[in-house]
Formats: sequence, structure tokens, C-alpha cells
Amino acid sequence: MTQWSAGLTTVEAQARLARDGPNEIAPIRSHPFLDLLRKFWAPIPWLLEATIFLALATGRSKDAGAVALLLFFNVLLAFAQERRAQHALDLLRARIVVHAKALRDGTWGRLASRELVVDDLVRLVVGDVVPADMCIDEGEVQVDRSVLTGESVPEEVVATECVYAGSTITRGDATGHVVATGERTKFGKTAGLMRDIQSIGSVQRLVLGIVRSLAIAGAIVVLGVSAFALSQQIARPEIVVFAFVVMLAAIPVALPAAFTLATALGALELSRNGVLVTHLTAMEDAASMDVLCCDKTGTLTLNAIRVDQTTPYAPHTREELLRFAAATCDAAGQDPIDLAILAAAPPHAASDPQVERLIPFDPQTKSAQAIVRFPDGTHAILAKGAPSFLGVPFPSIDDLAAKGERAIGVTIARSAVTLAVGAIGLADPPRPDAAQLVAAIAERGVELRMITGDGPETALHVAAEIGIPSLSVDASVFPDQKLQIVQREQKKGRIVGMTGDGVNDAPSLRAANVGIAVSNATDVAKAAASIILTQPGLVGVLSAIDTSRKIYQRMLTYVVAKIVKYFEIVFVTSVGFFIFRHFVLSPTLMVALLILNDFASLSIATDRVAPSRGFDAWRIGRLIAAAASLALFTAAAIVTLTIFERNTAHLDLAQLRGLTFFSMVGMGQIALLALRERDAVFHEPPSRFLLGAVGFAIFAAAAMAFFGVLMPPLPPVVVGESLALIFIVGFILLAIKLPIYHAFGFGRDASVPSPLKGTS
Repeated sequence: MTQWSAGLTTVEAQARLARDGPNEIAPIRSHPFLDLLRKFWAPIPWLLEATIFLALATGRSKDAGAVALLLFFNVLLAFAQERRAQHALDLLRARIVVHAKALRDGTWGRLASRELVVDDLVRLVVGDVVPADMCIDEGEVQVDRSVLTGESVPEEVVATECVYAGSTITRGDATGHVVATGERTKFGKTAGLMRDIQSIGSVQRLVLGIVRSLAIAGAIVVLGVSAFALSQQIARPEIVVFAFVVMLAAIPVALPAAFTLATALGALELSRNGVLVTHLTAMEDAASMDVLCCDKTGTLTLNAIRVDQTTPYAPHTREELLRFAAATCDAAGQDPIDLAILAAAPPHAASDPQVERLIPFDPQTKSAQAIVRFPDGTHAILAKGAPSFLGVPFPSIDDLAAKGERAIGVTIARSAVTLAVGAIGLADPPRPDAAQLVAAIAERGVELRMITGDGPETALHVAAEIGIPSLSVDASVFPDQKLQIVQREQKKGRIVGMTGDGVNDAPSLRAANVGIAVSNATDVAKAAASIILTQPGLVGVLSAIDTSRKIYQRMLTYVVAKIVKYFEIVFVTSVGFFIFRHFVLSPTLMVALLILNDFASLSIATDRVAPSRGFDAWRIGRLIAAAASLALFTAAAIVTLTIFERNTAHLDLAQLRGLTFFSMVGMGQIALLALRERDAVFHEPPSRFLLGAVGFAIFAAAAMAFFGVLMPPLPPVVVGESLALIFIVGFILLAIKLPIYHAFGFGRDASVPSPLKGTS
């Protein structure tokens, strides 16, 4: 060994930690003011900025100022919600601690990697992320340096050579001392690569899809109404007002902020149930997940492996079988199979073979080897692993597999002759809650596929015990085949979840739509996953599915309500023009309408809802068709109200515009409550924040109408009759929404809605 063989003392480590700082790279944060400015450079602000330019170009400075107010309101709102979401993510990430095996005060133990200092002695095994720049003192490892170099081909590293922070150990084991930590590592010097880039691609696609669809529908209406207006010699400024209003209505201003807030709050909720979310976009995919590929050992089983049966082959005895198997085991690696065999092996004796070189378990060959010397001076190669990969026959091996036990073969090779020593049956019973969890996942419309390296007999035996159909079992799977299975399912158009724990699971975890690292996963697996479970079993997966579907339901309410409001505005302004020969909503009142609606709509992120019983997916075409159907009803109610009040209360045009504004605010808020669940009744009561926001918006609009803010005041009786109609419409929406939802295929009971022509 070297001068570092004794490791550091706690006192020495603390002094160096105080001198050099923790072994971590602080995330690169931009100045809040710059973040705020960037909020003006995105698709939705562009649309608002274009609207401001159009208003100024047509001499409508007052309307331009109103839109500018809307722009600044939503930019500040989005900025505040994003920082709140970022704070929530920072809290979650702080709970994801990477550990290292280090020697302190002469004892090996697990330390948080941020506590490592220069000259710490660290042990590296398969699946570890190298915690700092290190020089190898003993051993040999294969290292994946792709995070540093971009090259995916692993490299062999031997004693006196260096490994660098961020690399992963894919084979072998070694001991080395730390030479650089934190920002002084090679990885730290390229800290720009560590910038947190929050992917909102899915949200952007949703926003652009909605805007595109609504813009097409709005353009058709604007062209038709404008042509009619020109034929009737209506003043062109009036037509510009109509186009202006329709353009504003098509912009889902608060959608990104609402989505970010909803997912951040969902991630915090999941953290209380032992589920850590590292990528917020995984929350959306989890709602749509329809197949979950799951490992057997440690996820569906207890991972409490023990030696249950032994089958030695003459002339070898049971004692020799266990001694030879134990010689290929490494206690420091903490592998469950190795620990089980070591626990069952007889006490050390003089006749035990002396290990001269240990070759750790290789996932590709599914075996571990040891070069040993016996007391008589002869040498041999002992091997332990999957019987079908050891190159010799193992009689009666199927008997173990038929009982659900994992069969481990042991061989000895002398003078190029390899003989089977015997077979060991390892028992790993299913988790007590496995059958219940499998049934619960199936009830949610998700197919659970068992993927295991065990043989078909063992896999099918366990699957039968816990209720997984034989057609959903993939046995004798190599690590690289897991990736192929994920890609195969994705090519079928499915949204795939994947659980994993080892370094060889990282590619499939990264490729899956929802990568889930289980509680005992390696650091590499956790880095590749988007969801990390902190408790054994699949309970956390159920929580992730349910919570993500609740988020989907909240955002579905927002999107449907937004589309209803849009078509409501288009229908009311178009029909109102044909009836009154004037447009019944001004741009200024339109901006006030959007501000009140956005304020209340954000409260959807806090709503209490029930998850769907089937997987969910965004189908913009269907949503628009359903929302347009609902909007026809609410728009008809508003037009009827304006005609009635004009004739009975003798309202002038300015008052009609105020009445239209007030009724649209009220209808929009009551629609949030009526459409918030895909059931005939409320399974969950609305959140207090949602009720408060809806009540505030309706009260504010009523006060504006009563006192004449931005409009002439309305008679009290008109305000009262409008409020009565708003609540009546809310009850009717509760009755008609369910058949409309089911007609377009997204009722809460629907698992796989049948496709509709012309929809996505």
C-alpha cells in the first residue's frame, strides 16, 4: 500500500474541509434581473408584444397600454412562480445525496461525497460515480468518461493512473486517494456544463398546439365577420377592434406558469411519500405511462437473498461448494448474492483456497471469477454465476428454478479442464405487498412487465405468485437488452416507465419516458433517472402515477376552461355584432378579463382532484372540440342575457360591453368549478385557494360593473340578475359536461379512447 493506506483522521479531514470547502460544484445561477428580462423573450410574450405593436400602429395607444399591463402582469407572475418552483426543486435535490466509501480513523464507512477532502482514501466498485479526481493506488477498473469527453467507449484504468469526478465505474474495483475536489476537479473546471436547464419542451409544444389551433379557428371567424362588416360599411377601426380582441383571447398567457407551479407542487407532494422528482417533465409523462418495465429482485421481491438449497456434484461436498463459491465473493462490494453466500459458507479453515486475484462480477458474462492457490501449491480458477453461461452442464438445475429459486452454478478449472462443482439455490421471496401493488398498477390501466436476468422458470414462478401474466415476463435478459425492450415498446407508440438500480440500467432509465431509480439504486442509476424512490418496493410508483394524473387533471381543467373562454369570446363578439351591429367587448375590457381570469386560473394548481382510472394524454383536437361544444352553451347564455337586459333595462352600447365583460368573467370562473373534474359530482372538494380566487374574481368584476370601473355603472338589478344566471349556468355545466367529455373520449373512466377523425 501507499502513504494513504491508513486514510485520514476526522480531525485532519475537518481541517481540510474548512480550508478547501465542500466537494461540490455550486449550480450556476444567473442574476434574478436577467431571468426577469428573459421572460419577455418567449413565444407567448412575443404574441403580446406583437399585439402592442399592432395597437400602436393603428393609433390605439390606450389599448396598447392595457396589453402592456397584461404583459407585465403575466411576466411578473411567471417569474415569481418559476422561482418558487426552482426553490422547490432545490429542496428536493438537496435530499439526493451521493455517497462514497472512504477510510476515516482506520474504519471504512459511507460518507456524503461533499465531505471528501484531498488525500481521502476511497473505494470504487461497479456502479459508483467517481466522487472526486482520484489517483488509483490498487486495483483495476473500467471507466465510462462520456460525461467528460463525450466518448461512450469505456477505458481501462490501472494503478498510478487517474480517474476523474463524474465518471462511472462499469467494471472492476479499486482503491485510490483523492487529488482534487469540487471546482478544482476537471469536471468542476467545466462547470458551465452543469448549468441547470429546465426543459419545458412538452409545455411549449402544448402551448403552441393550443395557440395554433385557436388561431386557425379565430382567423376563419375574423375573416368571415370582417367580410360581412365591410359589406355593411362598418368602420374599419371597429373591425380592427374585433381582430384585436380575438388575437388576445387566443393567447394562453398563464399556461406555462400554471404548469410549472402545478408540477412543482406535485413534486413536493411526492417527496412526502418517498418519491424524489429530478425532472419536472417526468410528471407529465407519468400521467400518460401505459407500460412499466420492472426488475424482479429488490423491487418485486424482498432482496433478502439467502442460500436455501445446495446441490453438490460428486466428488465435491456441500462444504466445498460453499467454500469455492465464497472465494469468488467480495464483501466490500455489498452485493446481496455475495453476502448471502458468505453468510452460508463454513468458517474459515486452513484448507480454504487462497485468493490471488479476484475478477468481479461481469454483467456481460454473468459470472465472477477468482484465481486461487490451494494448500498443496496448485492453482485453479473458480467461477460463480448463471449456470447457462459457465460452459458446463448442471444436472437437476431446473428443479431449483421450478421452485422459484435463483440457481447459481459453481465451477473449477484446472489444466484447461472445467468441471461443475455444484449448484446453489437462492431464495428471494416476493414482497408481502407485491401482489397488491401489481393489482393496483393494473387497475390504473398500466401494464407491468417483469424484466429479469433470471431463467424463465424462476421468473414465471415468481410472476405467477404475484399476479403478473406470463406474456408480460421477459426472462434471461442481458443489461443491453433492457434498452431494446424499452425502445421496442416506444416504437409501438407507448409511454414507457422503467425501474432500475444498477449501472447497466442507466441507458434504459435514460431512454424511458419515465426512468425510475429504486431505493437501493447506484449513483449512476439515480443520475440517469427522472424519479428516485426512497422506500423499497413500488409504492412510490403508485404515488407518482396518481399525483401526475392529478396534475394532468388540474391542467386539463385550465386548458378546457381557457378554450371555452376563447370560443365564448369569439361566439359572443361575432353574434353580438350581427345583432347589435357593434362589437360588444373593447380591447381594454378584454385585457381586464384576461388578468382576472389568469389570476383565478393559477389557483387550479392547488386544487384537490381525483386521478383518472386510466392513463392520460394530451389530445388537443378532442379538447378543442369538447370545449367548443361547452362554449356554445355559455355563449348562448351571455348573448341571451345581453339581449334581455338591453330590452328591459335599456342599456346603451357602453353598458352592454360592461355587461358582457362581467358575465364573461363570471362564466369563466364558474366554469373552472364546474369543469374541474371529469365526473358528474365532486369527488374532492375544491381547494380553499381555488374557491377564494374564483370568489375574488367574480366579486371584483361585480364591483367594477356596479361602481363603473372601466365602464359605465350597471343598475344593481342587472348585476343581480347576471349573478343569478352565472350560477344557474354553473349547475347546467355540471349536468352537460359528462356526456360531452365521454363523447370526445376523455372521461375519467376511459383508458384508451377510440380515435376520432380529424383529431389528434
